[in-house]
Amino acid sequence: MRVVTNSEQEDAGRYAMKGFAIGAAQWAGVGLFASGLLYAFAPWYRKTQTVQKFYIVMCFGLGGGAYKSDRYMVQYERRGRAELLDSETKKRYEVLYGNATEAQKNQEKAT
Repeated sequence: MRVVTNSEQEDAGRYAMKGFAIGAAQWAGVGLFASGLLYAFAPWYRKTQTVQKFYIVMCFGLGGGAYKSDRYMVQYERRGRAELLDSETKKRYEVLYGNATEAQKNQEKAT
């Protein structure tokens, strides 16, 4: 779907930021879990400074956020394309077969 209007751009941006927040939270949790495992089983990790441990967890969060943001943007585009296709199909159907409400009105007038 081609984003045309400013409101559509803002909607797409909000949806992508929602995906970023969800992905960052998920993958930061994975990073914390991995950090906990490393702290428990790797002596070299215990000697690592806290700032570097924070950077490792932050990299998990940022990478996961970027990935999930992209997935949400693709879903937004696909949903927009599907809506566009549905509306075009409905227009073509109405051109070929007429509108259902018009058919009902014609039947009521005939009786």
